Amino acid sequence: MILKKQNNETQFKAKIFKPKENFNAKLFKTIVYSLTFTVLLILLILVTFVIIKSTDVFKETGFWNFITGANWKPGKNGESTAKYGIGLIILMTLMLLAISMLFAIPLTIFSTLFISEYLSLSMQKKVLTVIKLLASVPSVVFGLFARDQIGALFQLMGAPNNDNLMVAAMTMTFMAAPTMISLSYNAVQSVPEGYRLGSLGLGISKEKTTFKIIRKSASAKIISAIILGMARVIGETMAIMMIAGNSTGGFITNSGISGFLFSSIRTLAATIGLEMTENSGSTHQSALYAIGLILFLLVFIINIVILFMSNVDNIKYSRRIKREEKLNSNLARKVKTPKYVYDKKMLGMMVHNRTENKFFKKTYSAIMLVLMWICTAIIISFTFWILGDVLIKGLIGLSDPIAFIHMDIENRTGGGIFAALFTTILLVICTLIFAIPFALAAAIYLNEYARKTSMLTKAFRFSINLLASTPSIVFGIFGLSIFIVLLGLPFSILAAGLTMTIVVLPMLISNFEDALQQVPHQYREAGSALGLTKIQTLFKIILPNAMEGIITGIILAMAKIIGESAPIYLTLGTDIQMPTQGFLSQGTTLTTGIYMMVAEGIPGHGQGTIYLMALITIILIIGLNFTSGRLSSLLVQKSKDLKAKSKIKRKEFKVKTKARIKKLKPSFKFKWMKLQSKIRKGEIQVTFFKEVSTKNKAWIKRKKEYRKLKKGVIDHE
Repeated sequence: MILKKQNNETQFKAKIFKPKENFNAKLFKTIVYSLTFTVLLILLILVTFVIIKSTDVFKETGFWNFITGANWKPGKNGESTAKYGIGLIILMTLMLLAISMLFAIPLTIFSTLFISEYLSLSMQKKVLTVIKLLASVPSVVFGLFARDQIGALFQLMGAPNNDNLMVAAMTMTFMAAPTMISLSYNAVQSVPEGYRLGSLGLGISKEKTTFKIIRKSASAKIISAIILGMARVIGETMAIMMIAGNSTGGFITNSGISGFLFSSIRTLAATIGLEMTENSGSTHQSALYAIGLILFLLVFIINIVILFMSNVDNIKYSRRIKREEKLNSNLARKVKTPKYVYDKKMLGMMVHNRTENKFFKKTYSAIMLVLMWICTAIIISFTFWILGDVLIKGLIGLSDPIAFIHMDIENRTGGGIFAALFTTILLVICTLIFAIPFALAAAIYLNEYARKTSMLTKAFRFSINLLASTPSIVFGIFGLSIFIVLLGLPFSILAAGLTMTIVVLPMLISNFEDALQQVPHQYREAGSALGLTKIQTLFKIILPNAMEGIITGIILAMAKIIGESAPIYLTLGTDIQMPTQGFLSQGTTLTTGIYMMVAEGIPGHGQGTIYLMALITIILIIGLNFTSGRLSSLLVQKSKDLKAKSKIKRKEFKVKTKARIKKLKPSFKFKWMKLQSKIRKGEIQVTFFKEVSTKNKAWIKRKKEYRKLKKGVIDHE
């Protein structure tokens, strides 16, 4: 009987409580899966849309003719003179890539090895901080600096102007180098310490150990870093538009090597940025989408190569482990007779031959050490050069404070720096409103729900990496066509924010997932042991402990939004004006405002005003990048302090309330005695109170019986 009663009660509890928990879990899981599926759907729509838009030009000119054609002469639909061939543009892009990598690869390898192997830990942090400063400079500021400084240097060397191939190549070298150095440094640091000690213990010089053993051991990851740098060069748009000359006529070959190197060029990404907003017809627009498709295919190939290189590295690691295990097993066995036995004369000749190369060894070590010093010094010097130039000229721009309100200083019309700053802030807010829910849902799915070995999870991660390395100009043409042309949104902060949501999604997903992974697995086990559901564990344990990393990711995404320019240029507008209509306002951000002032020459402003905007942009980005960790920890600490203060205030309120009730008790007692006296005198009828009291007594009796019954059931259990 007791067992039957227990079974009935458990079934009753399951019917009452469990469906509610299951419904909440299913609802949350459905939301997470839906938002994650939306991220995948965005990538699929992006690729499909670009392919569909590219078909018109392929039908008219043919895919092969489009790829290999040397003439790019857009025209209106039906014009016989219109020609769409990007073969020469591809060649110019590849030439820019080759010259940039010719300088960037040695700078990366030599400076990375010097920082990792020759500097102390404190000095490594300082030099890496300088490299991060260089990585924080927006591409528009790079273009502005290159026009004035690098272009002027090449003009002294005989260049006809400051917009040419060599200026673009040198600029892209220092734009790609910080990313390549940071990733290569992580690769070199992952090499086991035993490799260094073993090599040095065998008498091999430090320089030879560094280049022959450590570099080779990290070669796969270093190559992946170089490939990512190549993707940065191929996809760069705004800086190339400012410094490459933008000519489609090809290289100048009749003036020798100098004419070739100082030729005006145009890249694939710059072609889209220059002509998308002013295309001459559907065929021209389709050709620009086809260029975007070519860029996307290049990025896809780059990601496949990186994936292959990472697998090669894993294969090498597994082989190394097997060799070490085999070596340990051989050492455990008996020592066998050596295969080769050398006599005293042969050993003497071998030692003599090795010692003869002592001069060459010292020369090799000296040359490598000097090269490492020079490359590291070049990176650090260039960083201080560009930041110092922007700082000095930006401070000079403060001499015209009216530029903060009106960019046209003579007529005092239009917006100023404040207008661009407010537009930037609104764009950041709009982007994060859309991006954070999607990114957090995708990160929760990958870390908490997805199976690590499933093909769907691997495909999703590959898609995120593909989105992360896709040139931002491709997102710009996608946002222009979908949000503005198809959905009918105006050029506005909303359209730019939706476009920038796709741009920052991969970065946010990766940062959020890293933050969730850093929460120890024991926390999840402890939550399950306490009887918490998966949702309760997620919201009460995992997310609060990962909040610092999540806030850090959001702050870094804010810095990326502020520094981005290509997709904003195509979806926000070109006029510097105050955002009076909120998210539906047109305008320019700080970065696009710099480009518009350089490209169109807005009257009434000087060079100092442009550099002042550049200085404000760099201060914002560097401030967010370098204080992200501290800001996130401060925000988390403040929230904890507020919770603690709110608990203290609640306790104080309870204490004060009890004290007030105690003070009021005598007055209540007096009123009750007065009421009783009125009842006795007959001034108030007692029938109503009697009915209430009998009902109250019956209710109390039922409550006592229920408590006894419940206590008996618990005792039986």
